[in-house]
Amino acid sequence: PYGPGGTGNSKTPDALGEFLGLTGRGEAWKSGLTGEGVVVGVIDTGIWPEHPSFADDGTYPALEESLDGSERSTCDFGNTSANPADAAFTCNNKLVGARQILDTYRALSGADPGEFDSARDDNGHGTHTASTAAGNANVQATIFGRDISKVSGIAPRAHIIAYKALGNSGGYTSDLAAAIDQAVEDGVDVINYSLGGGAQLVSADTIAFLFAADAGVFSAVSAGNDGPGAATIGGPADVPWVTAVGANTQKQVYKGQIKLNGGPTINGASVTLGTGKLAVVDAELAGLGAPAESELCLTGTLDPVKVAGKIVLCKRGVNGRVAKSLEVFEAGGAGMILYNASDVDNLNTDNFYVPSVHIDYSDGLRVKVWLLAHGNAKATLVTGGTSIWPSAPSMAIFSSRGPNPTAADIIKPDITAPGVQILAGNTPLADDDEGPNGELFQAIAGTSMSSPVVAGIYALLKQAHPEWTAAQAKSAMMTTANTKVKDNDRKTWAGPFAMGAGQVHPGRVKDKGSAFNPGLTYDIGFNDYLGFLCDQGPELFANPASFCAGLEAQGISTVATDLNYPSIGISALAGSDTVTRTVTSVADRKVTFKAKVEAPQGYDVTVTPDRITLRPGETASYDVTITNNGGGPVDEWRTGALTWKGSGYKVRSAIAVQGLSLKAPTEVTGSGESGSATFDVQFGYTGDYTAAAHGLVSPINTEGIIEQDPDQTFPSADDGAGVISVPVDLTGAAYSQWDLNIPGDDDLDLYLIDPAGELIATSTNGGTAESISITLPEPGVYTLVIHGWAVPSDPLDITLQNWVISATPGGTLVLDSAPTAAVTGEVAPISVSWSNVPVGELQLGAVSHTGLDGLLALTLVAVQG
Repeated sequence: PYGPGGTGNSKTPDALGEFLGLTGRGEAWKSGLTGEGVVVGVIDTGIWPEHPSFADDGTYPALEESLDGSERSTCDFGNTSANPADAAFTCNNKLVGARQILDTYRALSGADPGEFDSARDDNGHGTHTASTAAGNANVQATIFGRDISKVSGIAPRAHIIAYKALGNSGGYTSDLAAAIDQAVEDGVDVINYSLGGGAQLVSADTIAFLFAADAGVFSAVSAGNDGPGAATIGGPADVPWVTAVGANTQKQVYKGQIKLNGGPTINGASVTLGTGKLAVVDAELAGLGAPAESELCLTGTLDPVKVAGKIVLCKRGVNGRVAKSLEVFEAGGAGMILYNASDVDNLNTDNFYVPSVHIDYSDGLRVKVWLLAHGNAKATLVTGGTSIWPSAPSMAIFSSRGPNPTAADIIKPDITAPGVQILAGNTPLADDDEGPNGELFQAIAGTSMSSPVVAGIYALLKQAHPEWTAAQAKSAMMTTANTKVKDNDRKTWAGPFAMGAGQVHPGRVKDKGSAFNPGLTYDIGFNDYLGFLCDQGPELFANPASFCAGLEAQGISTVATDLNYPSIGISALAGSDTVTRTVTSVADRKVTFKAKVEAPQGYDVTVTPDRITLRPGETASYDVTITNNGGGPVDEWRTGALTWKGSGYKVRSAIAVQGLSLKAPTEVTGSGESGSATFDVQFGYTGDYTAAAHGLVSPINTEGIIEQDPDQTFPSADDGAGVISVPVDLTGAAYSQWDLNIPGDDDLDLYLIDPAGELIATSTNGGTAESISITLPEPGVYTLVIHGWAVPSDPLDITLQNWVISATPGGTLVLDSAPTAAVTGEVAPISVSWSNVPVGELQLGAVSHTGLDGLLALTLVAVQG
């Protein structure tokens, strides 16, 4: 999977910094930009305060203002009554503060035996993210007694405040929102948030981040680890006021080799120790039961008689990588060869319980064939040193992809950064799932690892440009990113739904076109975000119509496509559409910029004006009109770019457009026992058109009692009373929706399974404000599963609501007026009315839009009686 290049020297320092463009002449670190004076807040699993990455060598200046403790400790360590290993620690000018913000978690979930009831890290995740973003420079990293490399945080001179807002079993949104608010009150400049859940525009943590943005705080958030499927972006990465970070590979690989005795040498990755020459056994043939389970080295599946003292070949899948090594260890195995389930996956370097080398799928099959052909096969695992990953940067297979599931006009992720084999800190007392205890460092993977890279780079930008807003700094990173990024197949070029604007690459500080000197920036204010929510999250407002009209009266757009974002997305283009953007010059002199367009295939793009001249600090607005020239396919995305060039600057914005035959709102709302509503449709074709009204229908309520699922995993063997399954026949349905809303801190999730038994939809938001819907379902019986992820006071009474709208028109929703034919680009109104809606009941109906090719769209009509 990789070439023999590289130094082979395990002590090579700052490989990540070199790859990012921080270490060279004229680049950030050599230009004195190291995060000096910037405060980074890390909301995570806590921190290991004695870690050398957080040591104060006496050269760090004190902050101008100390933290306000109020009733919460500002340096929360030393609770030996919960865990005797929780030593007292005095925060310093590097680790400025550490707070435990688990009020809800402790009240409802308590603490596991031996869990640190303080800000101390039980997991290693928080220590890793904090040291990646702002750990000290040139710290020697040692794993299993061997020096791996010297490592530095991206902003090594920045101050750190840690917020432990996750317990051993996860976290509650109320605690996470409180941590965000506390970080803002503490005066942090940047928040790293390497966690998330289901995408949801309006929730406690997303709104807390909105106010953080208004306070000038930059927030880097993991895009999610649910890739490579489409629309897998999680929350709160889906909102535009945070920076959603994908994960890509870096050049350096921590090298591991499998030397088959008398056979080939296979290259892989490892940070563990190696082995001598040992017998090798295929786990598929070394199990206690079904070969399909033992092949995966699932817990309790390996036969100690067959694996003791041997190297075991294990396949990826079902359980975690570290869990596989634990199974090998507990069965008496002496080493592990871990191979992927495909050749487009990544190679990982966890702290495994036994010496291990991770290899690709095809290489795993080579080992399998070798073992079958050689009855007494032996091998040596050789580890240490580094090599080169030639396709870097390439997207990690796990990195969540767009389109944005909650706001498709906002391209997500925003940017990508290295998130594979990231060497940084660890807690020496981690859970079993995280690897053996005693290790202060680890080289792990995830968008959790890439997010703090971007947080650290923002700290460098903050030092260089304290006058920039967080939105301007985000813009500077995005418009100057490296677009030469491969996808996870290591061959094709990644698009904006994989890499966002590209891989963050700060560049030389004084060079035109670097993130430090981008030429133009896009700024966004608090009211602009509220205007976006008028379009995409009106549930935030008590009276959306009145509030949003007030914004419009102030000149604030309430159309999501007009948000002054550094990228341009139009998810529903029927014929033609125009968006507006405003740029601010941050150049040091008067510059004339000219627009260069790479039009999405099948579309024409016009920029007006296409030339702008600005002095430093001046702003200018421009319109971008995108027109389907007949080649833009229906229901498919096409991508391109707009770049403003001038005097050496190149300010690039990604473009993503989805063509539609008909642009219609997905939902309109109304209220009252009787009433009416009007909405517009826009046509992307010329020909026949018919509208029809369906419903209204009342909800079908299903009551039940649910308990806590012990392992918080669906499906698993212990689900029991932790799940409720509700069947529903959707034969003849046009639309079905399930809602489950429970106030408080219970956290239930929804899963929808189709008639073939396949999982087709989920709702896994923080708390319990869950909803799943399906349009034009295949006929048959579906199963809606309610899962008790966190039920602190079980058993819990619940009520699930389900609406099923028939595909046959008719009901109390009346179509009063609608166009009878379609004309490309034409906008036409549709009016509906209703009656006899019971007071206090939510009824749902729909307007179907049918053209030459059948149903084009469905507009949900929600009426609150």
